[in-house]
Amino acid sequence: MNKILILLIFVIGFSSCEKQAGEGGTAIIQGRVMNYSISFNGSSNDTTIFPKSKKDVYIIYSSNENDVYDDNFETNWDGTYRFEFLRKGDYTIFIYQDSTIVGNINYDYPVFKHIEITSNNSTNTLDDFLIFKSDPNL
Repeated sequence: MNKILILLIFVIGFSSCEKQAGEGGTAIIQGRVMNYSISFNGSSNDTTIFPKSKKDVYIIYSSNENDVYDDNFETNWDGTYRFEFLRKGDYTIFIYQDSTIVGNINYDYPVFKHIEITSNNSTNTLDDFLIFKSDPNL
């Protein structure tokens, strides 16, 4: 009886440590978040692209944009992010784009990218997320 009880406790203990649906694999999703700035320089427009540090990037362990996000990563100094230990399947990566409306009312809206991991031990790089900023005098 004691052996059965110990075995039952052991099985319950390990099953409660189960990872989320997307975690526990060997694949990686990575990318960068970049600021894309346009300003007026007297007679022409100036365009500048530079890394966005400390920007939250979110992952959903499905292709459904309406699901609640499962994890997030804050970008490095060089704008990079990296989600590791993923399994084969569909994923949605998103950031919030900052926007300004007339009257300086700021709001954020999501920008989504979808990716399917088709093999284990793979590194999957997404195209850059671009955060657009423009000079209000344009």
